[in-house]
Order: sequence, then C-alpha cells, then structure tokens
Amino acid sequence: MSTLVKVLVNGVIVLAAVGLALYKYSAYLSNPWTRDGQVQAQVIQIAPRISGPIVELPIVDNQFVEAGDLLFQIDPRTYAAAVRKADAELNQARVEADDAKDEADRARKIRKRDRGAMSEQQLQRKEYDQRAAEAVVLGAKAELEQAQLDLEFTQVRAPVDGYVTNLNLRMGSQAVANQPALALIDSNSYWIHGYFREDRIKGVNAGDRAVVTLMSYPDRPLEGRVDSLGWGIAQEDGSTGYNLLPKINATFEWIRLAQRVPVRVHLVDPPEDIPLRVGTTASVMVMTGERGKTEKPVPALPSALR
Repeated sequence: MSTLVKVLVNGVIVLAAVGLALYKYSAYLSNPWTRDGQVQAQVIQIAPRISGPIVELPIVDNQFVEAGDLLFQIDPRTYAAAVRKADAELNQARVEADDAKDEADRARKIRKRDRGAMSEQQLQRKEYDQRAAEAVVLGAKAELEQAQLDLEFTQVRAPVDGYVTNLNLRMGSQAVANQPALALIDSNSYWIHGYFREDRIKGVNAGDRAVVTLMSYPDRPLEGRVDSLGWGIAQEDGSTGYNLLPKINATFEWIRLAQRVPVRVHLVDPPEDIPLRVGTTASVMVMTGERGKTEKPVPALPSALR
C-alpha cells in the first residue's frame, strides 16, 4: 500500500512539473518567435562636399558625438583665397554696373532733351550694356556665395547624435568630394529586425507587443512593438541568366524550407545601461494577443529559446 502511495505521489509531482513547464512555455508555443534577430540602426555615410587635405581631426574611433560636433576639417586656405577673389570680382562688377547705369541715364536724358542728338539704337545699346553689367553683378554674387559655402564645407560636422565607427582617417589624409570618409551610427534610430518563418507570421500585425532578448544580455528582456512586416525578399530563382532567360536552380530536397520574412520591431524605452550595437544577435517573440498592452512586465525568454 505504501508503495502505491509513493507511486501516486511521484506521479502527481511529475504531472505538476510537466504542467508547470507547459504553462511556462505556453506563451512561446502559441506565439511566433525566432532566434534570428539583429539589432539595426541608420548608418550615415559622412562625405565631404569639397576636396582637400585634412588638417584637423578631433575624433577617435567609436567616439560618441552630438549633432553639430566637428568631425574633421579640410585645409581652408585655398577656399578662403577663393572667397577673397570672388569678393573682389563682385566689387569690380558693381563698379562697372554703376558706370553702365550712369551712361544709360545720361543717354536717356540726352534723348529726352534732343531726339536728334542720339538715335534710338544708341540709347538701346546703352540700356543693354546696363542690363548686361547688372547680370554680371548677379553672377559675381552667386560666385561669392558658392565660395563662402565651399569655405564653410571645410568643416565637416555631425548631422545627428551618434557613434563614429571604423574610423580610418588620419591627419593629412586627402578628403575627396562626395566620397564617404567615415560612418556615423545614428544613436536615435535603433530597431530590431526579426526574421520569422513565413508560416509563423499569419497572426503578426503592426502594433503587436514584442519581447526582445539580446544575446549579450539574456536576462534583460526588452519591450518592443511591431512596426511593420516586410513585403518582399530576394529570390535567386527567376533572376536573369544566359540569353536573358530566367535562371532556375535545380532542387533535390524532399522537405520544402520556409522562407524568412523580416519583421521590424522598435524598442520601447530601452534601458540606458544596455548598449545597442548594430549587427548583434537577438531573439524576438511577438505576443499576438497583447496588442497595445503594456501593464504586464515583459517575460524573459526561457534559456532553451534564447
């Protein structure tokens, strides 16, 4: 009899443990999840607008910079000289325009006082000369503005708050106009891309609550919200091949593998003590039945699912 009681007790304990495990994993069995997630952010390619040697480089690799901070400066002397030259040419153009205006005014007065003293064609020529000189002034102003802009462009500044990454510039390096010189990761643009199997996204919608677990911080689940689902992924089959015919790869698998569809998730108030790094790995679970709910803390993924 005592043996039967022990068997029943052990059976109850086993059933309770199984029930507790199923309860703990029920959310992860009923909601789509994936280990194939990555941290993403906007990466800005910083390219100078002008060319020249770098004479000032106040940043170091992986440094945080604020919007407006100086990243590097190109030698300004050539561009400062261009400003002075454009300013002198503008002054000369204004002098010539004033002379042309005086000539035209004098011709109009003479023509008005005595029509025989100056022909209509001569008057028109003076007026044409005046308009041409005024046009030269406008062109000289534009040249001066362009020279001033080029001088301003010698200082390359951060457009957003972010992190300087993979800095390879050195003092004296030649910056080339419109060629990327360094990368800046926008610190206010982080999101998570979770790549879900196509047969698991049926119930996923924008606004659904999500749980993000970074591999580097497995015990610190992060709150997220689904922004959107990708509408297309690249396919190798059907791409243009020889003689412009579609290229189809032969397949011999008995099992058809599901494609992965990107689901974009933004983080809700991520803790400041958890640094986000582009390209690092994350697990993502979408809680399809909790759209808009935030009152419950986000659960940590079981270790088997991280």
